Amino acid sequence: MRQARRLRTPDFILICLIGVQLASLAAALEPLVARVAVHQGASAKDRGARIAFGDQFGDFIQYVDAEVPPDGRVVVPPRDIDSTYGDVGLMQYLLFPREIANCPAGADLPGCVQSMVGQRTYILRVGDFPAPEDVPVSKAYSPFAVTLGLYRPR
Repeated sequence: MRQARRLRTPDFILICLIGVQLASLAAALEPLVARVAVHQGASAKDRGARIAFGDQFGDFIQYVDAEVPPDGRVVVPPRDIDSTYGDVGLMQYLLFPREIANCPAGADLPGCVQSMVGQRTYILRVGDFPAPEDVPVSKAYSPFAVTLGLYRPR
């Protein structure tokens, strides 16, 4: 008859430490798992936008996606004004197939914004961009939130 192997003290300590690490990992992952679970039925783009940047960001991107036709052009702020909404690559991914344009950092912002005319051009309002006096008269403002909105063709 075989004798049961006795657990040595170092093995016991190692098992306890692994248990503590697993409990810490589970506690750290719980908020992320909860955020992912809430958006389980959403598209990959919508879910990613909401998890990475928050629900207001996701709601605004959904709003812009619904308001701007697929052949439209969306003007985003310079990246130095807003690093998220001004990220042309990110906006291109989230708003595809729309064309994304921006006024580069250091450019004459009033002149650049005023040049963004056309019946298929929409301008994101993010914070103080663009200054209302710089927006072409051919655009009408549709507010979304206190600091977010969309200038659309009249």
